[in-house]
Amino acid sequence: MKQIKLKPIDLFLLISLGGTFLFIVLLIATKGEAMRWLIMENNFDYSFTDYFRHVGFTSDMKHFYLNTKEAPFPPFAYLLYFILYRLDPTDETWDVEAWETVRDYRFNMLIYVMLIILLALLFRLLTDKILSGNTAEKNTALTCAILFSAPFMAGAIERGNIALLVMLMVLAAFYLKDSDNAVCREAALLLIAMAAGIKVYPAIMGLLYIREKRWKEAVRLFVYGVLFFFVPYAFTGGIPAMMSHLKILLFFETQSYASWTDIRNFLLSISKVLGQYENSPYFVKYFKIIENLYLLFCVASLFETDKTWKKALYICGVMSLYVPSSHRYVSIYMAVPLILYLKDCSAQPDKGANDTLYAVLFALIFTNPFYGYFTGWSADLFIFTPIYVLMLYAFIQEWIIPSVNKKRLKTA
Repeated sequence: MKQIKLKPIDLFLLISLGGTFLFIVLLIATKGEAMRWLIMENNFDYSFTDYFRHVGFTSDMKHFYLNTKEAPFPPFAYLLYFILYRLDPTDETWDVEAWETVRDYRFNMLIYVMLIILLALLFRLLTDKILSGNTAEKNTALTCAILFSAPFMAGAIERGNIALLVMLMVLAAFYLKDSDNAVCREAALLLIAMAAGIKVYPAIMGLLYIREKRWKEAVRLFVYGVLFFFVPYAFTGGIPAMMSHLKILLFFETQSYASWTDIRNFLLSISKVLGQYENSPYFVKYFKIIENLYLLFCVASLFETDKTWKKALYICGVMSLYVPSSHRYVSIYMAVPLILYLKDCSAQPDKGANDTLYAVLFALIFTNPFYGYFTGWSADLFIFTPIYVLMLYAFIQEWIIPSVNKKRLKTA
């Protein structure tokens, strides 16, 4: 009897869409309560706040950095928000806490919906370009599986976080950076610089060009990065605003609380489960050491691997797990290595069991974890645990397995 072997993309779709379908069944059975469990903070009080809050800030471009600690993004991000504000401006300055007023003002919600549709279409376009060997139906299924997964639907989209745009920029940069066309390669540099000008951490992509000894491009990327980060301060309050923004960034970097997202807070959550949370100030300094060791592992692995999707994994692994005070939406960055991994699998279909395990782990990230509802635990635990397992397995593959194989060859 012939054994049926699923391709990695088919296995991913089976698990991802299967989990989402079962969550819909659960949603119907619980009369909507399952959605309350899945959604961030288990309520809808802050839906779309990350979009409308920052749009509202830009009604007072010269002073918002001075008036609130809730403006962590670099000024380039607020230039983009200002464009969106100008689509439906108000005659008065919005209060920094009046994000619900911004949301309910005239056409602002419609603008947000249209923006999400545009970003979804761009994601589909990039998926088609990168996975050009797939059928249109399969790429449609893949796009739907990712967009309707908890990290996207009940994370970045529900919260309205600009991480969705950054993820697309990073994915497009990976698609363009090795093009034969010089304009495309330059566009990749600009996309990386702009992404770093929005969320800072995509700046780690600059290590790719050092890793590949593309020195001239690395220099230009550095120049672009400096321009996109510092020049926009001229439009958002100048030097005083820049100093205030740096204090905001320092404030967020020092925050620690029990959650299942970034490494520091994941470990704090474990200490809470073990009944040691009251000792968290003592533990935090050691957790910071662990998160920095994780960063070093990612950087070292980036320089060790030759696979493009693995390079993306180590970069996005930093963006998803290292960022302090992060929330669920940072998990969407893992869509970048997922798409590139599926491209690699398509180009080299016979790779063995490793592909299967990665496909399963990616699928467990990008689904709706219906099984978690019955435990009473936070949905974030079931979204981020597969990311931690995936990163750990990648490190083992990168460092331990080759070392063991070398020892075996010496003793053989």
